[in-house]
Amino acid sequence: MTTMRLLEHISVPPAFVHAWDRMSSRERRLAVAAVAVVLLAAAWGWLWQPMREDSQRVRRELVRDRAALATARAQAAEITGLQRGTQVNVGSDSRVAIERVLGERALQGALTSLEVKDDRTTITFAAIGFDALVGVLDTLAKTDGLRPLKATLTPRIDPGTVRAEITLTR
Repeated sequence: MTTMRLLEHISVPPAFVHAWDRMSSRERRLAVAAVAVVLLAAAWGWLWQPMREDSQRVRRELVRDRAALATARAQAAEITGLQRGTQVNVGSDSRVAIERVLGERALQGALTSLEVKDDRTTITFAAIGFDALVGVLDTLAKTDGLRPLKATLTPRIDPGTVRAEITLTR
């Protein structure tokens, strides 16, 4: 009778109620056990197994992400080190910087003219080796932050030499 009152509050088809009433107590226990097994299997299949697979996937992703983070940190440290190694003297006078670099490379005689207007400096070489010119421009960019804004290069008769008119700016 207690079972009937419990089942009256739940919407259960009458056929199930009659079948339940006709079962013995042993059959009822077996039916409850069967329902419990089915519910456990469903919970394992729909809840526990996906959670377990997700946690394994997350562990694999964590290992991969930690390796990527370590690589990124190493690259950031390398970039910082490279930036420290190439400090730019932005505050220095461009005329002084150009004369210093040309002096270091023994190219003062190759310089035809050097004009400074506002933030732009124009240098002219009547004849300079192309490799030497590239080296001068590279050094000026790395040490003093002077970069070519405009360049006119004309080949000379001597192989590997050019006439160069270059406008530099910071």
